[in-house]
Amino acid sequence: MLRTLSIVLLTLGFAACAQAGEPANSDGVAATDYYRPGHTIPATADMSRGDVPRDDYGRPYTYEGLGEALPAFTGERTDGTSFSTAVLEGRWTGIEIWGIWCHDSRNDAPYAAALSRALAADPNVDFMSIHTPHTANSADRALRGYDSVTAWFDEKGWSFPTVVDSDASLRETLRIRWTPTYLLVAPDLTVQGFRTGLADAGDMAVKDFVQAIDQTRREWTAP
Repeated sequence: MLRTLSIVLLTLGFAACAQAGEPANSDGVAATDYYRPGHTIPATADMSRGDVPRDDYGRPYTYEGLGEALPAFTGERTDGTSFSTAVLEGRWTGIEIWGIWCHDSRNDAPYAAALSRALAADPNVDFMSIHTPHTANSADRALRGYDSVTAWFDEKGWSFPTVVDSDASLRETLRIRWTPTYLLVAPDLTVQGFRTGLADAGDMAVKDFVQAIDQTRREWTAP
């Protein structure tokens, strides 16, 4: 079934809108690469913000919770049903944290939709998203003129399970430093993979990400 994901990517008919790809920095590392626990952070990373190492565009080279348990949280999905991280236990889950207000998230939207379709080919990997404002103070501008996240999905012609963070509390709980951020959560609820925007990584970003997820799953050993 793992091989099925790569095959499905060839049949998605996905038209990329990204730049040709982000060049690596002087250490040979791009901030839009896929990272696993224990990866090496480039020496040239910018630490001026005092939180996480970043590239000169502001994208993080790491996620503070990488290798740790995903913080437990609850929320409400766009369809009105309740969500709890407890439902993720025992499965692999890709999570996108994004916001309509965010230019980079809007650029990434077609890629996220393609990723959700690719992962749907494997019954052992789920995909979901969390829509969040940048801060609690900017929550009233998070939808950028749309009535709801559902209205955004309806206009674009796609959708996937989405939890709505109305006040940035989930963003704070998850320590999200960039939107969009993608996390790969293992069956034991630890975060085993992280990356930022797919659109900035080039036309093969979705395929590369799916392959990275496959490799992580093959190499991961349950504690």
